[in-house]
Amino acid sequence: MIDTLNIIESVVMQNTTTEPQVFVSLTDWATETERDDVPSPLVVLNISPTEPAYVSLFTDEGPAVTTHYLEGTDTSFGGYVHCLGQDCPACAAQTYRKRFVLLPVADLTDARIKILRVPSDKGPGKLLTEIVKVLGLPNRAEIITKINRKAYQYIVEAHRQDALSPDVAAAIKRFAEQLSANVVDLRSVVAHMAASEMRQHERIARRLELEGPGPCRDSKE
Repeated sequence: MIDTLNIIESVVMQNTTTEPQVFVSLTDWATETERDDVPSPLVVLNISPTEPAYVSLFTDEGPAVTTHYLEGTDTSFGGYVHCLGQDCPACAAQTYRKRFVLLPVADLTDARIKILRVPSDKGPGKLLTEIVKVLGLPNRAEIITKINRKAYQYIVEAHRQDALSPDVAAAIKRFAEQLSANVVDLRSVVAHMAASEMRQHERIARRLELEGPGPCRDSKE
């Protein structure tokens, strides 16, 4: 019979005598591992018609992008893609072109930084027009902003003022540092697609076949 106890003792002795113990400061180690953390992928904050979003508008700046929305099929990608400008296959297929500002916001329900797509459309009930009302308020970062959507009409309210919770404040600080260090790209929430790949998209290919080249048309939301 194999002497299991002796084998375990032998392994333990080997593992405890190969290298000396190295002591580290837990505080320093926590700081170092925080610096080494890989930023989480950015996600879009979608405003649901069934429940409001609660956010902190800690900034009024974000990159402006021009996009096309590609309907998904069983074989092709669905979602927003960057317009390629000159010689863009989606433009040639005369698909709607949409312009957004990608605004970083702090989602107060889970203390994560997310991207709010703010379309260029203006007017009562449009997200851009309604959100600017809160962006103009003092101490906007500490205002709990409540956003509701009914169909394509948005209601943006300065719900109440309250100090940021420590986890939200930390998330904003961490995001600002990552942005300053160019380790996050807000434009990444919109897919990049090469012209050759875009031309092969099932719906784009079909529209190119049917309609041929033509100018882009901006969407009406």
